Amino acid sequence: MEEIVSTYVAVLVLSIIAMWVTKKIKEWMNLPPGPWGLPIVGYLPFIDRHQPHITMTKLSKKYGPIYGLNMGSIYTVVLTDHTLIRNAFANDVFSGRAPLYLTHGIMHGNGIICAEGELWRDQRKLITMWLKSFGMGKHSLSRQKLEQRIALCNRDLIETIEKSKESSIDLFSFITNALGNAVNDIIFGFKFPRDDKTYHWLRKIQEEGCHELGVSGVVNFLPFVRFFSPSIRNTMHILQRGQTQTHRLYESIVAKRRKLLGIIKPKRVADHLSDEHPDGLVKCITYSKDSSKIEEHYFNSDVLIPSDHECILDKFLIEQKRRFEAGEKSAQFTTDEQLYYLLADMFGAGLDTTSVTLAWFFLYIALNQDIQENVRKEIISVYPDEEYFIDHARLPYLMATICETQRIRSIVPLGIPHGSMETAYLGGFQIPKGTMIVPLQWALHMDPVVWEDPESFRPSRFLDADGSLLKPRQFIPFQTGKRMCPGDELSRMLTSSLVVQILRRRRIRLASEPPSTVAMQGSVGVTLTPPHVFYHCDPNQS
Repeated sequence: MEEIVSTYVAVLVLSIIAMWVTKKIKEWMNLPPGPWGLPIVGYLPFIDRHQPHITMTKLSKKYGPIYGLNMGSIYTVVLTDHTLIRNAFANDVFSGRAPLYLTHGIMHGNGIICAEGELWRDQRKLITMWLKSFGMGKHSLSRQKLEQRIALCNRDLIETIEKSKESSIDLFSFITNALGNAVNDIIFGFKFPRDDKTYHWLRKIQEEGCHELGVSGVVNFLPFVRFFSPSIRNTMHILQRGQTQTHRLYESIVAKRRKLLGIIKPKRVADHLSDEHPDGLVKCITYSKDSSKIEEHYFNSDVLIPSDHECILDKFLIEQKRRFEAGEKSAQFTTDEQLYYLLADMFGAGLDTTSVTLAWFFLYIALNQDIQENVRKEIISVYPDEEYFIDHARLPYLMATICETQRIRSIVPLGIPHGSMETAYLGGFQIPKGTMIVPLQWALHMDPVVWEDPESFRPSRFLDADGSLLKPRQFIPFQTGKRMCPGDELSRMLTSSLVVQILRRRRIRLASEPPSTVAMQGSVGVTLTPPHVFYHCDPNQS
C-alpha cells in the first residue's frame, strides 16, 4: 500500500513539474527573439558599458526591431521601430517605470521621472497645466512674456562672452550657467547671483550624480552587487549624499518662497531643515572621488534674486495649501518630500538635456562653417534687430540644424525606459508584467535605411522642398506617448533663443584641433555628452 501511495505522489510531482515546464516553454516561445545570456547576470557581461547603445543597436540588426534579453534580474525588451515605440507608449499598460534598483531603491518612485500610477498621473497633469499657463502654447501673451524672461537670462551670457579677456572660452560652461538661471527662474522663482558658489556646487553635485548613475548601472539589475563591490558602495554613498544635500538646499529655497507668498506650511508637512548652523544656513560640502580634500561652505538664501513672474514652485505651494486645507486625499501627492524630488527632476531634466543639445550643436556648426553661415544669415534676415520674442517657426533652417543635432547624437541614446504594468502583447509577442522596455533612440536615429549616410551632419534632412521644416515620424528626440517629456516646447524655446542671441553677434570656431572620430562618439552617462573643447567667439562683421 505504501508503495502505491509513493508511486502516486511521485507521478503527481512529476506531472506538476511537467506542467510547469510546459507552461514556461510556451511562455518563452511567445516572447520576442533575443540572445541567450548567462545564469544570474544574463546578457550584462556582453554589453559595452561605455557604449551600451552600440551593443544594443548591433543586436537589433540580428534579432529585428523588437527583441528581448535578460539584464541581470530584469527581463528587457528593446524597440528600434518608431511604430512599435509609438504603439507601446500610447498604451497605459506600458506607462510604468522598470523596477530598477536606483529608481525604486533611492528615488523611492517620487518626483515625475521615477513616478508611476496615480502619483505620476497627478503630477503630470499639474506640470502640463502649469507649463501651458506660463506660455507653452504656440501664440499667447504669456508666451511672449516667457520669451522675454528667457532672453533676459541669455543676455547675461552675451555680456559674459563679450567681457571675457581670454582668446578662447569654455562656451559649454557659459551656456550651462545662462540656461541654469533661466531654468531656476521658471522652476524656483529665483536666480543665483553670477558666479555664485552654491550654484556651482549644485551643478557639480548634479554632474557627478549623472556620471555615477551611468557607471553604476549594474546595481540596477543586480542589487546584491552592492554588498560585494566597494566601488558600487562608494557610488551609492555619493548618490545618496548628493540627494540629501540638494534636498536640504531645496528646503531652504522652499521656505524662502513660502515667506514671499505669505503661505504657512501645512501642519501635516514635517520639518526637516538642518540645524547645522545657528542661523539656519545650509551646509554645502564638496567631495571628490579622486581627492581626499573636502571643502564646505554655508548657503544663505538671502543671496537669491527673486523673480516677479510665476514659477513651478509657487504653483505647487498654492496647490499644496489648497489640498491640505480641503482635506483632499490627493494631498498625499503634494508633500514637501515629493516636492524636493520633483524640483530635482525638473531642474536636472530642464538643464542637462538642453545644455547637452546646445553643446553638440555648437560643436557641429564649428566643424561645419557653411552650415553655421546659413543659420546666421537666416537669423539676421528674419530678426535683423534685437527682439525678445523669437518665433522659431520662422527659422526653419535653424530648427532643422537643431533637429539634425538631436538626430546624429541622441541626447539620451537608450531613451527613458518604461515598464510593463501588466502582461500584454506588442508586435505579436508577449511582454510579461515587470518588463523593462527600452526605446532605443540611437538605433532609430542612426538607421541607414531611413537616414542616408547617418554619420554625416545634414540639416537638409529636416527641410521640405519649399524650405519648410519636416518632422519625420522616425525622429523622436523627446520620446512619445503618455510619458513624453512635458517640457519639450520649453526646451525648443530655450535652445532657439540662445542660438539666436549668440549667432546674431558672434561666429563660432574651434580653438584647437577638431576632436577625433572616437571622441565624437561622446561619453555615456544619463546623457550622451560631447568632448570638451574651447572656442573662439569672433564678432560678426556684418
